[in-house]
Amino acid sequence: MIKDGMAAAVIAVTIAAVSALLVRPLLRRLPEPTPGDGKPIYRDLATTRFLLVCGALAGIAGAIGWLSLPRYAQPMWSVLAILGVLLAAIDARTGGLPLKLTRTAWIAMAVAALLAVFLGGGFWVTARAVAGAAIAGGLYLLVWLLSQGGFGFGDVRFAPLLGAAAAAGSWMLLWWTLLLGTVAGGLVGVLRLAQGRREAFPYAPSMLVGAYAACLVTMIS
Repeated sequence: MIKDGMAAAVIAVTIAAVSALLVRPLLRRLPEPTPGDGKPIYRDLATTRFLLVCGALAGIAGAIGWLSLPRYAQPMWSVLAILGVLLAAIDARTGGLPLKLTRTAWIAMAVAALLAVFLGGGFWVTARAVAGAAIAGGLYLLVWLLSQGGFGFGDVRFAPLLGAAAAAGSWMLLWWTLLLGTVAGGLVGVLRLAQGRREAFPYAPSMLVGAYAACLVTMIS
């Protein structure tokens, strides 16, 4: 237990540092929003505070992933901790998920899924990750179609990242991720309604919270 705790601390610090180093370069390489649409400029987000918050959240996410998931899944969950957290933070600030960064995260997740084969997971883990990405993406695509555009398509593109990482852990982790992400989003929606706010809100943070809440559930179950 002590060794696991020390390892988790090392992983948390490492992922936090990597995240902090990547935030500014990644934001500066994103195509900026159309002028006049009211969205913040991406490079303006790269404040010291934003960098530190992303790094801290990435470190916490990395520690949760290390303590709750098999070692072969760690590269995929590291991608989620670094790029997934950054995407969710951007969504929280701008109400959108930049396509270029989402595609970068897809590529990184695909490479991580292949690494799982060589870390003892076998080809079935990679196959499960692909299936999980398809299930999560398909589910959110269905919600987007049924909502007739009331649900952001950026969330549809974000969902495969969560599905791939969760399914690499287990099918049960995938189901918990989808369920708890929906619960988290629903709670945020109810709170906003109670405040008289009926406009659409950033959903990616709730989706990501669902993934890590699912990890905690599997740890204690």
